[in-house]
Amino acid sequence: MNRREILKGGAVTLSGMLMANTVQARRRKSTMKHFIFIRLGGGATQMELWDPKPGNKNGGPTKGLKTKIAGRQFSEYLPGLSEISDKMAIVHTTSRIGEHMLGTYYTGSGGFGPSPVLKHPGMCSVVGWGLYNENSDLPPVVSMGGGLTAGFLGNSYDPYQAGGDMSLTVSGMYKKGVEKGDNMREQYHKVSPLSSSDDYQEEVKHETRASRLSLGISNKALDISGESEKTKESYGRGFGEQCLKARRLIMAGVPAIHLSLGGWDMHQNVFESCSNKIPAMDQAISMLVKDLKAMDVFDKTMIMVSGEFGRTPRINNNEGRDHWPRNTPVALISGAFNKGMVVGDSGPDGTAVNNMVSFGTVSHSVYKMMGINPKGWFEDIQGRPLRYCPSDVGIEGLA
Repeated sequence: MNRREILKGGAVTLSGMLMANTVQARRRKSTMKHFIFIRLGGGATQMELWDPKPGNKNGGPTKGLKTKIAGRQFSEYLPGLSEISDKMAIVHTTSRIGEHMLGTYYTGSGGFGPSPVLKHPGMCSVVGWGLYNENSDLPPVVSMGGGLTAGFLGNSYDPYQAGGDMSLTVSGMYKKGVEKGDNMREQYHKVSPLSSSDDYQEEVKHETRASRLSLGISNKALDISGESEKTKESYGRGFGEQCLKARRLIMAGVPAIHLSLGGWDMHQNVFESCSNKIPAMDQAISMLVKDLKAMDVFDKTMIMVSGEFGRTPRINNNEGRDHWPRNTPVALISGAFNKGMVVGDSGPDGTAVNNMVSFGTVSHSVYKMMGINPKGWFEDIQGRPLRYCPSDVGIEGLA
């Protein structure tokens, strides 16, 4: 990873960068330490995941599976998550927008609509900002695919993009080269006439962090080559490797992690596609939860699973489902939950939208459980108030 990558994010304004250094996080006491956002890119089908309708023509061939939540079934493809459903909240909400990029922004930012003059931070960046230890060599947010930037929070809280093969070898000449470059920059910083400039100090900070990451996180926390084949098989390949790396990042102390599982834009062959995709997702998340329990950090971790919208109850002529923002399900998973719960209802055929809550209500509860005051405000150098969360209320009975 080079300095240019660390400093990416041209949409971030100077005022936004300064703001992140001048505000104070108004937090309450909380035992929660880690947040994992799993984006189901393309708009996942709720009826083949958390809300099957077996026996109804809209449900198709997908069978239901009993859970530990009274009156709620999961799809037949989720046996592992059904077993831990007493530690889950299934929330029926709406993304309001049936378009991929705009819907991703809306759900990823916690319920803020896109704005031509303001770029909101992703939920991972807000949590990373609220929980980050400035003395850590690890970044506040790590992403293994996509995710929103830190927006007006500034590039200090942009996700560290950790896609691809991260098993760098940092011994020998590579390590010596990085250290030599650090020494040369340090000498230059001492004599530079720009050393008192805020912009200059900001760049120095990111150069230093880039070096620490190059010599630390990419070779250690994200390197799964030392994991046993049995462990790798228990998580599965692809998305499973993301979940395994997420476990290692939590062990290392990273506050916020963004994972991505794409391929949900199923306008055709939805049943065949889900029968192949969902079991691997179930395996990986279930194993992650099992390991978090063994590490005694499951009750300190919140996992949020969401696409940018749901999909139509009606099955189209291509055996697929189309965009359906009216019912966008979110699954929250944490050992901090006392019991499983369902918020909202889609009726027997999936078309009703009863007792739905806003997406801001979901992010309000997540932030509150993470110890971040969801009613708080950021302020930029012009004094303009910018809210952490668009909702003043959370989910009743949750937080």
